Amino acid sequence: MAARRKSELHYTGDAKMKTAALKSPAPVKPVEADADTPPVASPAKQLQDQLEAHYQPLSRQMAVILVSLLVAFAFVGGWMGGSSAGLV
Repeated sequence: MAARRKSELHYTGDAKMKTAALKSPAPVKPVEADADTPPVASPAKQLQDQLEAHYQPLSRQMAVILVSLLVAFAFVGGWMGGSSAGLV
């Protein structure tokens, strides 16, 4: 059971879409090779910089914790390995 389209364009919105498609935009001026255009800042780069600034302290803190745990496990592993060798 397929839905039937309404025949009146007012209710379907077809008239608005057709008139919008038929309207021609203003003519586009071609860009000359000699024209100096100012660079536009990238919104993605700005967002990336904001995210890096936000998460940088957390990243440093996690690196400190990781190195501390690595040193602690190495110390405990060496201590346990050295103490068990004396018992045998």
